[in-house]
Amino acid sequence: MGKRLIAVLALALLVGLTFSAAYAEVQNVKVSGDITVTGAARSHFNLQKVIGDSSVLKQNFLMTQIRVRVDADLTDNVMATVRLINERIWNGQNDTENGATSSNSTNIDLDLAYVTLKEFLYSPLTLTVGRQEIKFGNGLIIGNAKVIGSSSSIPTDLTERKAFDAIRATLNYDPLVVDLVYAQVKQSATTDRNTISLTGVDAKYALNKKTDVSAYYWLKRNNNNTIGTSRTDQLSTVGGLISSTPIENLTASLEAAYQFGRNTETTGQKKHDAWALQAITDYTFAKVKTAPKLGASYTYLSGSSAGDTRNVGWDSLFYDQKLNNIVYTLLPFSNMSAFNLKGSCKPVDDVTVALVYGYYDVAQKNSANFTVPFTYDNGATYYGAGTGTYTGKTHLGSALDATITYDYTEDVQFGLTGGMFLPGNALTSDTANASQLIGSMKVVF
Repeated sequence: MGKRLIAVLALALLVGLTFSAAYAEVQNVKVSGDITVTGAARSHFNLQKVIGDSSVLKQNFLMTQIRVRVDADLTDNVMATVRLINERIWNGQNDTENGATSSNSTNIDLDLAYVTLKEFLYSPLTLTVGRQEIKFGNGLIIGNAKVIGSSSSIPTDLTERKAFDAIRATLNYDPLVVDLVYAQVKQSATTDRNTISLTGVDAKYALNKKTDVSAYYWLKRNNNNTIGTSRTDQLSTVGGLISSTPIENLTASLEAAYQFGRNTETTGQKKHDAWALQAITDYTFAKVKTAPKLGASYTYLSGSSAGDTRNVGWDSLFYDQKLNNIVYTLLPFSNMSAFNLKGSCKPVDDVTVALVYGYYDVAQKNSANFTVPFTYDNGATYYGAGTGTYTGKTHLGSALDATITYDYTEDVQFGLTGGMFLPGNALTSDTANASQLIGSMKVVF
């Protein structure tokens, strides 16, 4: 795949050198960004009552996330975008040159850096090359590259970084839009055996003004040498999404996906064989003064059990969803059957109140360890693989989130979110309820 990409880029360069000389003449420059200040208090995020030092059971911190973006319009439908980011826990002016570690640094990192070529070679084609955000549909499959935060002191679930290093070709044949994507997700060295790549196509067709249909195929190739085998793990994901507004103020979607391919990461399971299903609906009472909105969703992600000859556990790929905050911080996006109910309203102008409830079961009962998403633990470590174990029972737990947002001005928004997760009998015994309270102020410019 890499050789073919090099050939395509070389051909594009040859065409440009043959027919014209390129000069980067800036026509327009736009500077934008945002500053978010957050205070967080978390308790029992390891779901344990006591483990050694009880101080690890609580996390309390203040942090700031700053992003500055520059968009430059050049000649002949050429645009360049760069966004810089700094994420850090409040700890004074502790730069690395003053003896502090990079986790407490005010250093600036690269968040976005890409070039957009509209009408590239011919009018329907747009080419986007570089570090860019890519999301399709509801984010069930592709939306977040799962990049570790720019500062290791920021909880990974709260980082703003989601971009892929990718090449994206968009063919707009209205009402059909086709996206071709190649992303290099990981390359720890220049050798071929240290890479994780993503290749795929997403085709979206507007049946009419109310209904869109999408079909996609994604291939994740894992050449990472930590697998311990000379063979490449190849995971293919094929699926479709229907999104519709059948009546005014009602939106609904249904998505199904299937995974197959060669599996080399699990002993004795030589093939991938997993699937996912998600249905979402929302209705807004637009004519009511407080604009109440109600919604419901169901998500199914297959899981494995002892004795499986195939890897039937759903691979989370690069999803970008968080139906309940704590659940998706502590539990893997796999082996899950989830019902969610949500509602919101505006009791007064500029104030929105929202509630989300979730009921979570395992899709397949088993007694195996599971990998916990990396979440920062009180300034010392991350929770990682092997810290969670299924008990062979069904119920994962229940979750409730309540959020109040206040639009102080068009540019400034205050938010307060409280959440709780009550673990069920599918998780190890001696569990404790996890809770969090997050307050934030965001300024957009």
